[in-house]
Amino acid sequence: MSNCDREPIHILGNVQPFGFLVATTPDWMIARVSENLQGFTGAAPEAALGMPLNHLFAREAIHTIRNRLTGLRGPDAVERILGLALLGDARLFDVAVHFAGREIVIEAEPAAVEPIEAVSVVRGMIARLQHVDDLSAFLREGARQVRAITGFDRVMVYRFDAQESGEVVAEAVRHGVESFLGLHYPASDIPAQARQLYLRNTFRVIADVGAVPVPLVPGRDPAGQVLDQSLCVLRAVSPIHIEYLRNMGVRASLSISIVVGGKLWGLFACHHYAPRLPTMAARGAAELFGQMFSLMLEAREHAQARDYEARGRAVTDRLLATVAQDNDLLDDPQWLADVIGDAIPADGIGIFMRGQLSLVGLTPSAAQFEAIVRMLNRVSSGQVFATESIQTLVPEAAGHADVAAGMLAIPLSREPRDYVVLFRAERLREVRWGGKPEKDMVYGPNGPRLTPRKSFEAWSELVKGTCLSFTPAQRRVAEALRVGMLEVLVRLAETAGAERARASERQEVLIAELNHRVRNILSLIRGLIAQTRDGAQDVATFIATLDDRIRSLARAHDQITADRWGPAPLLELIEVEASAYLRDRSHRIVARGENVLLYPVAM
Repeated sequence: MSNCDREPIHILGNVQPFGFLVATTPDWMIARVSENLQGFTGAAPEAALGMPLNHLFAREAIHTIRNRLTGLRGPDAVERILGLALLGDARLFDVAVHFAGREIVIEAEPAAVEPIEAVSVVRGMIARLQHVDDLSAFLREGARQVRAITGFDRVMVYRFDAQESGEVVAEAVRHGVESFLGLHYPASDIPAQARQLYLRNTFRVIADVGAVPVPLVPGRDPAGQVLDQSLCVLRAVSPIHIEYLRNMGVRASLSISIVVGGKLWGLFACHHYAPRLPTMAARGAAELFGQMFSLMLEAREHAQARDYEARGRAVTDRLLATVAQDNDLLDDPQWLADVIGDAIPADGIGIFMRGQLSLVGLTPSAAQFEAIVRMLNRVSSGQVFATESIQTLVPEAAGHADVAAGMLAIPLSREPRDYVVLFRAERLREVRWGGKPEKDMVYGPNGPRLTPRKSFEAWSELVKGTCLSFTPAQRRVAEALRVGMLEVLVRLAETAGAERARASERQEVLIAELNHRVRNILSLIRGLIAQTRDGAQDVATFIATLDDRIRSLARAHDQITADRWGPAPLLELIEVEASAYLRDRSHRIVARGENVLLYPVAM
């Protein structure tokens, strides 16, 4: 079923009959020609092969072509020469030259009688665009300008979405021609290799759908290689595409690529209901306009994104500053929903942090959210992850699409995974297709393939299970939030670690101080007891004095430890140990009639 995507449309080996092609080797020997060479130059194709190019073209013309080749920059560059006396007589040709591998490809067609000056024409077209502010009006004005310069019945601005389907977002049509504005077309209408060619060759024209293509001779060179016609002005198109246009009633077609940020944003797609070939000068002006239009569109989109991201950064800065002062707010889903919702609109928010989950607004249930978190652990890889249809990844999510159809997940850690997930509810929308998207499968010489649709009447479909897409700018704001919140979490962790380290140091100091005090007490007790051996005081006085000293020291200990410790009071410990010892000593001192001399001890 993917045969359409594999069709080698860049090497079909045919050209359109409104011009002819000559390909030469690097030393300017004729290697290939189109079969219609004789009709334009009078030289038979077979006779021209292998001959020096100056046997076919005038030396002055070859000199001009060589000079233009030196100006080519990049592998996809094409040079155009208008009004060249290619054959050395009065007949003038418009010529395009480029490299295809090692071969030099020269394409020519009869020159226009009154060529236009492309630069001045495009300057006026651009000036009109510069006075348009709204993006929709900008796209409409672009379509009008392309129609003015090409003269086609219909000019559409055809935009690709993330799934590579297309939508007609602007249009300029001749009076009485049916409008296609708002119609969608599936990605299969423009196969993958065609989209790649639109990036390399930004301008394509089909002058007459009913014209018979002209083959190249030889079809393969001595090494068996066919000519790469990716950049050819005259390249004939796929028979499948011709069938597609015929089914629409189109007789001529033209397309100009709209490239934004190096990617195919869309096309100016032009239809005419009779054969039509704008001059090479007009086509060159239209191609130049397409390039300028792409740059202006890119600048507008960047400006809008910058404005949005600036607002998003302000919200991010406010969030981070607040969290840095009160990290408990990270556990408050309502507060996070209010703050983040100002930067990235959402219908609900789910937080999974440190194994705990919180939900606010329109969200799945706790069990459904846990299933989504498990899926994120498999696919997000620590990066912001967004989808407009959760059920494509978690099939059971179809049951809660009405409240949470799509999501944007912001991971806050790697191991274990913590997330802030923004949910958006289902957005039911009617999509108008240009004919039913489904196509029939047919068998041909290359096996089964999809046949072009035979009906392009508008056909509506109600799309369910999807939400409003998260824009690239919103994803960039989410990435900024992710980085900022990770920074705050790291700082909070560092602060907590430093606080633990300080508490540990204080604990060690207190223990050392306590040990010092206890050693002093024990030393004091030993000294006091030793003094009794030589003292003259009575035992009762000695015991009372010793008791006072012990209580004073115990109170000092309790003041140190009361706010930070929970052990038994030191006095109880000393009273149990020392009193028993002193009672025993006192009996023996009295029995001997010894006097005890007490010395004051500095506290």
